[in-house]
Amino acid sequence: MSLRRHLPLLLLPAVTGLAPGQGDPAVIECIIQEGKENSHVWETLEYLSHEIGPRLTGSTGLARANAWTRDEFRRMGLTGCKMVKWGDVPVRFDRGPCSAKMIAPEELAFEFTARSWSAGTEGPVRGPVVRMPKNEEEFEAVKGSLEGAWVLSTSSGRRSRNETDEQKAEREAAEAIRDLVRGAGIAGSITGSRNDLVITGGSWRDLTMDNLPTDVSVQVIRTHFERMEELLDAGESVEVEIDLAHYFTEGPFPVYNTVAEIRGTEKPDEVIILSAHLDSWDGPGSMGTQDNGTGSSVMMEAARILMACEVKPKRTIRFCLWTGEEQGLHGSREYVAQLSDEEQAKVSACLVDDGGTNYQGGLVCIASMAPMLDEAIAPVVAAFPDFDIANSTQDKMPGGGSSDHASFNRAGIPGFFWIEKGKGGREEKDYRFIHHTQHDTTRYAVPEYLVQSAVSSAVVAYNLAQAETMLPREAQESDAEGSDGPEPDQSFVVEKSGLTGPWKAQLVGENAPDLAFVMDLQLAKDGRVRGMLKSAIGEAAINKGAWDADKSEATIEATGEAGALKLSAKLEGEAVKGHLSLGGSEYAYEAERMPLLDSPLNGAWKVSLPAFEATVDLSMAVGEDGVLRGWFKSSSSDSALYKGTWDAKTQTATFEYDYPHAGRLPVTGTYKDGVFSGMIGDSTEFHGKRAEG
Repeated sequence: MSLRRHLPLLLLPAVTGLAPGQGDPAVIECIIQEGKENSHVWETLEYLSHEIGPRLTGSTGLARANAWTRDEFRRMGLTGCKMVKWGDVPVRFDRGPCSAKMIAPEELAFEFTARSWSAGTEGPVRGPVVRMPKNEEEFEAVKGSLEGAWVLSTSSGRRSRNETDEQKAEREAAEAIRDLVRGAGIAGSITGSRNDLVITGGSWRDLTMDNLPTDVSVQVIRTHFERMEELLDAGESVEVEIDLAHYFTEGPFPVYNTVAEIRGTEKPDEVIILSAHLDSWDGPGSMGTQDNGTGSSVMMEAARILMACEVKPKRTIRFCLWTGEEQGLHGSREYVAQLSDEEQAKVSACLVDDGGTNYQGGLVCIASMAPMLDEAIAPVVAAFPDFDIANSTQDKMPGGGSSDHASFNRAGIPGFFWIEKGKGGREEKDYRFIHHTQHDTTRYAVPEYLVQSAVSSAVVAYNLAQAETMLPREAQESDAEGSDGPEPDQSFVVEKSGLTGPWKAQLVGENAPDLAFVMDLQLAKDGRVRGMLKSAIGEAAINKGAWDADKSEATIEATGEAGALKLSAKLEGEAVKGHLSLGGSEYAYEAERMPLLDSPLNGAWKVSLPAFEATVDLSMAVGEDGVLRGWFKSSSSDSALYKGTWDAKTQTATFEYDYPHAGRLPVTGTYKDGVFSGMIGDSTEFHGKRAEG
């Protein structure tokens, strides 16, 4: 690696055109020139995507990626290059080559997925397609043809919001039929997605070699599902062949973050962290490119640029490639937990790149941080004049978030999720088209955006490493009030109105981005509104909301990973319409009430904590997207539910909630015979019964 000693001298005239930064202008110019003129970021992304491929947590692919990135950092000349263990997975899941196709009466290769950690097939399994019978009479008519068949299953069986006794009976009868079908020796089931995207998910929770899943199920895109229905309606015999090479290996297997650093020369114990998550989902077709091979490649390129310019930062610049992000930020959360209080205090900032192929358009911060961050990013603004780059200031750092910066903010360490700007992807495809789908490949990634992101990361990290002080931190409420968080608002009494509940919204209009989001709203009897907004780009807590009963309209302000936003929400019968303002742009949206899945958890609960002789109010609802939402309210907590899941098969729910004196606490509970019971954290037992009224 040669030092370009001549380069800063040759470029000094250009330096005067750059906005000031904390670092040496000649070094900053070297970083910019190296990143723009000699970028390796696309080469790195292609290797991660094509040679290593998808990197499911705990898989062989991720183990390869951890080792390769460690060795690449070492080859670049960084120090402390290692794999840092954060936990274990009980069973390794590897997905081999998979295929699904219709072979009669016509040939059609399906776009499809199957959940990670789900049952596979013993080689290709060919069989007829049979519709899921609707009643016992239809079951009796087809049961002789079910053995070895693939059953075309719709989404029937969901409980409607105001289910009548007749509807309940129909739903329970349909579930009984599905149980009969599953026991008839079928090859598996085929469901259809809501559109032409298939999204991969899954969980290793409580999985062992003794309880591996046995039911085979695939999901195909809506177009292919409807084609099979059309052929069956026409009286054709439909035959498919599905081959799911799913491999389970008994563990436990350790899982790691990849860590490397450029050691500081003057204040080596003070650290700037540049990071992204290395793990991905592994659905058929996906390479894990934009979620988050792009961020990982940007981090590696930033490291390469800094080493090529032989940067000698005052503070340590540490590179962390997290894993387990997709299953709950496990790698970053454990990393933070393993730091001592002194080490946590010495982390100036953690910057996270996890927004797909778009470029780094700025950081969301509080006012005390803004001058330093504006100065740090100024050279990037000057170097990329055609890109809209600006930091955004809000009153508080985000307490939540769906990426690894949240692990740091929850510990009081400044964590930043880059505001992602740009066209979303090549061929006019946005992140929603990519996120966890079969399209997460290099085809839609934008090389010039990745070049900008790598330069931006390197420049900002260098400037923060050279600054006179560490980045200011948000004053903790515990310092002023003897509390680690806001006290519960006992005056917020929920009004069971038309506005309360989860709403599924979509931006509309000719120039609106293809973005859907969920509004989980609560209206108080005094007209206040609170709740959460969540989309593929993150989540935002409502800071301020008010209801105008005369206009049947709410005004809402929230802050999230993309900055501050404002929302109007006018209730029109069973629909909500309004406008969303974000980043200087305004979009119209329309929303409909999100249907609830059939879950015995839906509704209000009174929960007792015997160890504390305390009672908690808990409201829960499982939406059609499978997410458990709700609110946890006690004498100490007043929190939305985060990361909620509901497993209908095991009747188990998991979620987290904010507790003022301990951060975010995990909850696992099981429903049985009208009782919801389980554990908060590792030691607090609870028992819940449905609230009267």
